[in-house]
Amino acid sequence: MTKQDTKIKSTVRGIRNNNPGNIRKTNIKWAGEVSPGTDSAFEQFKSMPYGIRAMLVDIINKHKKGLDTIQELINVWAPPFENDTPNYIKHVSQRSGIASTAVFAPTKANFLAIAKAMAISENGADALLIPDSDWNEGWRLATQRADIKSYVK
Repeated sequence: MTKQDTKIKSTVRGIRNNNPGNIRKTNIKWAGEVSPGTDSAFEQFKSMPYGIRAMLVDIINKHKKGLDTIQELINVWAPPFENDTPNYIKHVSQRSGIASTAVFAPTKANFLAIAKAMAISENGADALLIPDSDWNEGWRLATQRADIKSYVK
């Protein structure tokens, strides 16, 4: 375990899985993914920074594909058939300080503000236990990818 890797004690699934975005299992092989994991539906990561990395990579890739407002992003991330999407959008917009229909610039500050707000929507108050050092390490891991690093302003 490195200095940046912390283990948060929580019964909340996304925190327990080191997956603050509650990314569902797909055919994507994420860096830091626990395989095989013990959760049949959601990804598990070896540390919180790797879960944050996956969340940021996914958010940034969605932005690159034109989902560049909170409303558009959350409608795909947390679709209405399984979420209270309007309240999710409202919460992320309020918490991040970015209007829900405003096109947001691809900056570190915007992506981190949105990801942190999404983590709270996904995990409740336990997401506030994630230290800034884990968010910063997750950002560092995400921006090691050339396509991500070159996209972020």
